[in-house]
Amino acid sequence: MHGLRRVAALLVIPAAVALPLLAQSTRDDRWQIALESGEYIWDIRLVRLTGDSLVYRRADSVGAVSVQRIGELRLIRKTEFRVGTDGGGALPALMGADDEIYAFAPLDYTARIRAVQQILLAHPPKP
Repeated sequence: MHGLRRVAALLVIPAAVALPLLAQSTRDDRWQIALESGEYIWDIRLVRLTGDSLVYRRADSVGAVSVQRIGELRLIRKTEFRVGTDGGGALPALMGADDEIYAFAPLDYTARIRAVQQILLAHPPKP
C-alpha cells in the first residue's frame, strides 16, 4: 500500500510543478516593439511605465526603452488554426491578422505617454 502511495505522490509532484508553469506561459501577453530606427525588440512582456521609459521583461532579463524611440507596439495574439474549419487558411495567422497594433509614429511625446498608459490599463502586466 505504501508503494502505491509513493507512486501516486511521484505522479502528483511533477503535475503540481508543471501546471502553474503552463498556466503562466499561456496567460502572459507577448509583445513586440518596433523602434523608429528599424530595430525590433521581440518576445517581451510589458512591466510598467517609469518616467518616459517603457520597462519590459524578456526571459530572464529586464530592459527599458524610451517611449520617444517607439515606432510601433504590437500585441502578438496566439492564433488557433484548425484544418478544414477556418475559411481564411493559414496565411492570416502567419501575417499577424489577430495582432493588436499601436502606431506611435504620428503621435507627439504627450500622446505617446498617454498611449502607453492606456495600453497598460487595457493589458495589465502579470506579476
